[in-house]
Amino acid sequence: MNEKALLSYLTHTNDFIWTYIVIALLLGVGVYFTYRTRFLQVRMIKEMLRVLKEGRKEKKGISPFQAFAISMAARVGTGNITGIAIAIAIGGPGAIFFDVDRSHYWICLKFR
Repeated sequence: MNEKALLSYLTHTNDFIWTYIVIALLLGVGVYFTYRTRFLQVRMIKEMLRVLKEGRKEKKGISPFQAFAISMAARVGTGNITGIAIAIAIGGPGAIFFDVDRSHYWICLKFR
């Protein structure tokens, strides 16, 4: 097998894995954890909002909102923000639907 054929084979295999298998696997695992945690991301939304609205009980430390903001910044990062912007620029408004539609499953993956 020559170098060009090997490169072509590896490129096609890589494209197939990252286009179909990884996305299906992530979505499947997200659905599985959503089901196993009994829709935690929907069930606990009232508690999340209550904790965020709650003020600081002590002067020391950080508020619940500050902890939430730090946690989200660490999880989201600039790569995901720019990734969505690029997806919208390339794919149009449908990218927003895909992101919002799949994000509730990915929230459960972040929780686990």
